[in-house]
This record gives sequence, C-alpha cells and structure tokens, in this order.
Amino acid sequence: MHSVIVITGATSGIGAATARALIADHRLVLIGRRQERLAALVAELGERATAIAADLAQPGAPARIVTEVNRAGGRITGLINNAGVFATASSEQITTAEAERQWRLNVLVPMLLTQAALPDLRHGGGTIINLSSVAAELAFSGCGIYAGTKAALEAWSRCLREELRGSGVRVTVVAPGATDTEIWPTGTPFDRTRMCRASDVAAVIRLALTLPDTASLDRVVVTPPGGVL
Repeated sequence: MHSVIVITGATSGIGAATARALIADHRLVLIGRRQERLAALVAELGERATAIAADLAQPGAPARIVTEVNRAGGRITGLINNAGVFATASSEQITTAEAERQWRLNVLVPMLLTQAALPDLRHGGGTIINLSSVAAELAFSGCGIYAGTKAALEAWSRCLREELRGSGVRVTVVAPGATDTEIWPTGTPFDRTRMCRASDVAAVIRLALTLPDTASLDRVVVTPPGGVL
C-alpha cells in the first residue's frame, strides 16, 4: 500500500493551498463537495493527487472516505481536518439549525474521520492536523457558535493527543487569524490585503508534517503581522 495524506475542504482556501504545498513530496487524496473544482485541482497537481467528492456532513461519509482510500491501495499517514463552516450571528439570532450545522462540520466530522483513519495512522506513526481558529480563545462579536465549535475542536485535540502518546501519532492544532479566503463575504469591512495568505497557513501545515519523529507541534497560531484581524 502507498502512503497518502488526506485533505478535507480541499477545493479552495487553506485546503487548496495545502495541496499545492505538499504535492511535490506526497501522494494526496483531496476531499470536497464541489466536483468541478476538485477535478480542476487534480488536473493542476498531476497524477500524485486523487479526489473523492463527498459531503462529509452526511451520515457515514467519514468512514466511507477511509474505506475508499484503502480500497484504492492507500494507507493514510497524514490527515488534515480542514473542512469547516464559518457564519456569524448574534446570541439573540442563533438558530438550532445553524448551531447544528456548524457543530457537525466543525467538530463531529473531524472526530469521526479521525476515528475511522486511526488504524492507518497508528500503523506508521502518522500526523493529524486540525484546523482551528484564534476565535477559539478570543472574543469576537457574533462568533459565538463558531468560536464554541473551534474551542471544542481544540479541547478534543488535546485529549486525543494524550490518548495517542507513545503510539507515534502526532496531533497538531493550527489556529489561523484573519486569512484571505472565500469565507469573507463580499463587502466585508476588513482589509483583506492585510490578512495572512492561505499559503502562509499551508507552510505551517507542511512544517508540522515534516518534523522529525523526536518533535511535535502541539498548537501553532498563525496571524498577520498587524494582528489577528
């Protein structure tokens, strides 16, 4: 079996930038919902990249991804849980549907996909990278649901890291500040030219994957030089 790195949310932003940063040294399996974008990215990256179109929020999808990777002859040695959803709402405007949507994709999906991939990751001492946000620790008006999901993701990541001590599997949390990606709506009041680039975050992810076995990056915060926003 050949070693592969799985990247979720690969069709744009940090996910696509990470694929471009890793393709020279790794085989990649790219996960996303938008089939045309996945196909275009695979065509750009070449034969070392393959894609699986999937909505990870659907029941059973995380386990199915791992099964498909294994059936194709791949063993997962790196899992980058990048897929997520960002939306704002004041505490008075929070709806059950929106809270459940963000919770499922930002928290449950990484948990379930990691669970399904652990047999592969344990086999060769793999790396799990969970994409969080500075919002997990800082307060931003209207970000209550999103911040709560990222704080939960980080709490679970810490517990997972302890559970995997001695197994050879490393768990890294990467927490970006403001990053210029498609999550920002048209007309945002924030100056996107002052934000980090997706490629900046991808460079940190690449570093975490290339560390020697004697070191681990537990949590890395990536912010623009001018501050988190």
